[in-house]
Amino acid sequence: MAAPEEVRPLAEFLKGKGYCVFVPCLKGHGTSSDDLAKTSYEEWIDSVNEGYALLSSICKRVVAGGFSMGAGLALEISSRIDRVAGVFAICPPMRLQDFSSKFVPAVYTWNRLMDLAHLEDAKKEFIENKPENPEINYFRNPISGIRELGRLMDNIKNKLQYIKAPALVIQASDDPVVNPAGSRDVFKLIGTSRKEYTVFNFQRHGILRGEGAVRVYKRVLSFVEGLA
Repeated sequence: MAAPEEVRPLAEFLKGKGYCVFVPCLKGHGTSSDDLAKTSYEEWIDSVNEGYALLSSICKRVVAGGFSMGAGLALEISSRIDRVAGVFAICPPMRLQDFSSKFVPAVYTWNRLMDLAHLEDAKKEFIENKPENPEINYFRNPISGIRELGRLMDNIKNKLQYIKAPALVIQASDDPVVNPAGSRDVFKLIGTSRKEYTVFNFQRHGILRGEGAVRVYKRVLSFVEGLA
């Protein structure tokens, strides 16, 4: 539900250290929640593939990384492309804290039935979102988007074993959006033996902005520098 602006501080930090950085805008993001409602997780993967193609055409080595859903997408491409030099995943959403997310498949099925019955008014297509970064994030979260996120993470779960590049997983200890147990699962399932897990004592999900965020940037930088 965000845009490249959400990770701009990390991108600019790495750029300042001499790295070439590209942050693709995922399909359905950076515009409106109505656009997001029309996209699939395969289209998000395509957006990342385009970004990788661009960077790999001008850089000898490419590191994939991302925050939240972007972390999942970074892991996904790293499981398919052996040339990825390393991958960092910040707060990957393997498990969500919000209990209501468990009802998304049922609500999605209900909406499909209402489509068949031509009862548009009976559908529940969006839920209210209270974003940490209201100047960036959407205020409505499409049910279809939550479903696609779940499908993406289910798809990735079976691919983590194929990641052979060095990997770093970062998690906020009291993340209100992502259950830390999920990121621990991600770490355990990653195939490479060259992997690291770091926890920061934050009580928010968006740890790439706000107080203490520079500590996260420095941890990512240390990991990237170690790949040289």
